[in-house]
Amino acid sequence: MRRSADQLSEDVSLVYIAGNVVDAEKAERVLTEQGVDYVLSLESFASTSLMRMGEHKGLFVYVPTAQHGSCRDLLERHGLTDTVGLDAGLPVEKSNGA
Repeated sequence: MRRSADQLSEDVSLVYIAGNVVDAEKAERVLTEQGVDYVLSLESFASTSLMRMGEHKGLFVYVPTAQHGSCRDLLERHGLTDTVGLDAGLPVEKSNGA
């Protein structure tokens, strides 16, 4: 279920970056159906793809750090492959307002 960062008692980590509305809605649906709490944040990201080079906005999906691995696997099984490894997506403390 979607939460704000201050509603979660644990640290969260970036698990997925949705570059379009369809993928963002799918990620939300998959996590909600599995009962996962998550935080969304509209942020900028740099793309090095030749087709889409430059800075873009995306919906960053954060999950409790303890659930990162299982959530990443879950999203990938549902075709959402723009996941972020735990080592690349540094934990965000609750007070930072992910």
